[in-house]
Amino acid sequence: MHETDMPNPSEIQKKVANRLEKSAEELIPWFLSEMPEYYFRTHGEEEQVQHIMALVSGMVRTEKQSMVLHSPCGTMVTHITPGGDMRALAGVLAKYRDKDIQIARIYSSRDDSIRLDTLIFGPKARCSAGADLDRALAMARGGAVEVGASEVEAFERFLSQATEDYIEKFDPDRAVRHFRACNCVEHRERVFVELEKDVHPGFDRVSVAMSNPPRKGLLLRVVNVFAREDIPVDRAYSDEFEPDGKPSMVVMSFYLDRSRIDLEADSEQWRRLERQLRLTKWFAFHGLEALAEEEGWELGQVMLMQAAGEFAHQFLIRENMHAYTSSRITYALLKHRDIAELLMKYFNARLNPDFRGDRERARVEARRAVREALRQVDSAVNRRILTYIYRFIRFTLRTNYYLPDKLGLSFRLDPLILAPMPRSQRPFGIYCFHGPYSFAFQVRYRDTARGGVRVVRTWSQDHFEVESNRLFDEVTKLASAQQFKNKDIPEGGSKAVILLGPEADVDLAVKSMIDSFLDLLVVPEGAEGYVQPGIVDYLNREELIYLGPDENITPSHIEWIAERALMRGYKRPSAFMSSKPGAGIAHKEYGVTSEGVIVFAEELLRTLGIDPRSEPFTVKLTGGPAGDVASNVMKILIREYGDNARIVAMSDGHGAVHDPDGMDHGELLRLIRGGLRTHNFDKALLRGEGAIAVSTEDPDGVRVRNELHNTVVADLFIPSGGRPDTINMSNWKKFLQKGGEPSARGVVEGANIFISADARAELEKAGVLVIPGPSANKTGVICSSYEILAGLILSEAEFLEIKGDYVTQLLAILRSRARSEAKVLMHEYKLAGGIRTITELSYELSESINALGDRVAAVLEESVDKVEDDPRLCDVLLAYCPDVLVERYRERIIADLPRRHQLALIAASVAARMHYHEGMGWANRLLTIRDVPSVIFNYLEEEKEMAAILAEIRGSELENKENLLEILYFAGRKYLTLHRLGLT
Repeated sequence: MHETDMPNPSEIQKKVANRLEKSAEELIPWFLSEMPEYYFRTHGEEEQVQHIMALVSGMVRTEKQSMVLHSPCGTMVTHITPGGDMRALAGVLAKYRDKDIQIARIYSSRDDSIRLDTLIFGPKARCSAGADLDRALAMARGGAVEVGASEVEAFERFLSQATEDYIEKFDPDRAVRHFRACNCVEHRERVFVELEKDVHPGFDRVSVAMSNPPRKGLLLRVVNVFAREDIPVDRAYSDEFEPDGKPSMVVMSFYLDRSRIDLEADSEQWRRLERQLRLTKWFAFHGLEALAEEEGWELGQVMLMQAAGEFAHQFLIRENMHAYTSSRITYALLKHRDIAELLMKYFNARLNPDFRGDRERARVEARRAVREALRQVDSAVNRRILTYIYRFIRFTLRTNYYLPDKLGLSFRLDPLILAPMPRSQRPFGIYCFHGPYSFAFQVRYRDTARGGVRVVRTWSQDHFEVESNRLFDEVTKLASAQQFKNKDIPEGGSKAVILLGPEADVDLAVKSMIDSFLDLLVVPEGAEGYVQPGIVDYLNREELIYLGPDENITPSHIEWIAERALMRGYKRPSAFMSSKPGAGIAHKEYGVTSEGVIVFAEELLRTLGIDPRSEPFTVKLTGGPAGDVASNVMKILIREYGDNARIVAMSDGHGAVHDPDGMDHGELLRLIRGGLRTHNFDKALLRGEGAIAVSTEDPDGVRVRNELHNTVVADLFIPSGGRPDTINMSNWKKFLQKGGEPSARGVVEGANIFISADARAELEKAGVLVIPGPSANKTGVICSSYEILAGLILSEAEFLEIKGDYVTQLLAILRSRARSEAKVLMHEYKLAGGIRTITELSYELSESINALGDRVAAVLEESVDKVEDDPRLCDVLLAYCPDVLVERYRERIIADLPRRHQLALIAASVAARMHYHEGMGWANRLLTIRDVPSVIFNYLEEEKEMAAILAEIRGSELENKENLLEILYFAGRKYLTLHRLGLT
């Protein structure tokens, strides 16, 4: 290009300036007249100039381009986009779904030609005391909305915890409204939604407020609802507050121009909007949102189909892991939207409490329509998916779906849904729950049952898929193991497992599941039936649920659950959750599970030819100094056996330690007292050749941690933490040494299902003696049962008054129960001459005790009206209880304890005592020739007789008294019972 062809800079500058000036002349008057009045209150003159310059230079209105302005620090972004509707805003917010939006100022021009939306990301600094705060307080005192004298101090504290941006753009009336809205939602989990008419001339306001808001994506969820419902919003604000020591709170305000939309509180349009806004805290983004976007479904309907699809996934995954992925289930529902609509109609006909017309006829017709439509589906995979969703609806006995306020979805399912599984193998009851990025099951194997709540966290979508594929199997295995474990107590086995997606919040998921559970359990005073109004009940009976803590349930969760049960009006709130702080028995604090583990470990060591009281022995374990079972196993080993106990290996999620000479006891106790992790072990205290201490942050740390429980050689292995099936059929041989000898001769399962059943069988063939979880770690559930027992008859204050004695006596009971079973198992193992494994004997013992207990309970249910009328039953009841409870509250135990609980307690106690005292098989053989009442009541009579005889001999001066006592204790009750039954 020749120099003469070069453009003249001054000419170009003049043209640009002329065009900008012309554009500004047109745009500024438009901007000043079309932007909402409150825009100018919340944006200073410098910001207004920046926005106008962006509009001009970006040609937003003329060329429909978008502009994005970023603050220098990157914490604030302003989007100026063409199109004023909420869908345009949703498009903007979708870019920041993973951001914590702490403040939002949202505006649409009155002619809907542009949007101007400012987002401020958290965490933002709070305002500092000074002139700005003083100015804001002075403005508030002179505002149109007055702060009452009793509110002044709290209001000033509220403002002092607001952000600098909030104070800089302070509006006194708005601040007072926010203050009162936060007071309304504080300590409440539900979403507050309100429609206020004529808050400004010609404008209505929709307010949405909540405590504990989701950190990410909340504003997008709310805006999506307005967009899908086609509700035009003139302007909107979102502000988050974080008071000291309290949960965060968010207040959102959406202003509606009545000339464009006039919502009425009694209109279906408002009710539909309100229903969906109440769910935004508990909703998770999902592919099925397309049903809302494209088919007009409400958010609740989408959540319902999400839950049904996830339920189907749990069962179909067993048939073909690759065919029935979560994404394929979503695809099937979206491809067959007509069938999804029919499924919703069927659900409505079965379970809508406000259904109009002939419900039975509508249910049958809807069911027929679904089945006919399913037959027309070409794809076998899609048909199977949709069929299982249909089965989910068909076998739902109760749901909270139609309740106006809920924190998630809950469903009580008929175990028939598991057919063709044999009835004897099916659980007694199944609940499933759908919450924010979470799905959960609670399964129980007896009407009166108890078990822990476990949270499984995931860190990626792939990790979530792996855990999701085995969720129902995990919860049923755990509940089944609990059923075997609970043989000594009135409650059968149950377990709840909450699976979290990688974006889930643990607290939100736990609260969603628990509150949804209570929705199906509480009955308001004066209500008819067994559920609250708003729930159709096909179960038609009361269900009492007892829970306890498990993995990732914190003390604050336990406290919240107990308080929630009381607040919601649950019939037995003190018994709903065990291990409560204060009026509970914290498992970790007292080591209740580990006390039993060590009793079994001692009896197993003796069977292996080691007397731990006089000989050294070595132990390796999984779980570290911060874990419940592992930390207390180590403490009790040190307490009971001193230097004889050589702990040679431990591992947890953070690292691993191995010392062949045994780890320093003082260092272990230091870690335990400090709640520290394995990687905090002081390497200077390692002594043995080849000793190591690694962190999972080390280059080879994860591999060492994962292999340590296999490679280290020890007398005993006590798995006390870790995921289910850590040792399985693909890796069990790693537990063996090069010559085929096991790396530990004995295993005591402190952790549930750490070893898969088939892998355990292979280890036993290799010579390992294994005491499985249903025996080894049963004392934790026994402790929780005793906590429930106290909670059923005592107030919190009464329990705290006797707690010290109660716990001391209970720990002795736990050790006694463990010792009784351990001795029976070791005795039976020796009698079997190695033909039968301890695991086989353990499960047979559990099945036998449970079966006898069920038979006794059935007889008592038919024959006993009041336990207090039968002295023999009263004696059994009182003998089961700690002495301090009997001494102080004898009458309540007999008269106030729920009858079902009394009978279950008596049945379990008698069945366990007969097996522990007389060995396996004796009672069952008797029951083949005599009826249950004859055997049980005669045994109870002779048990008392033998106790008197033994007491008399103990007080005598007979020669060989000890031998005589041992013989009579071993055989006396059997002989006397057989004699009374005419069988001698």
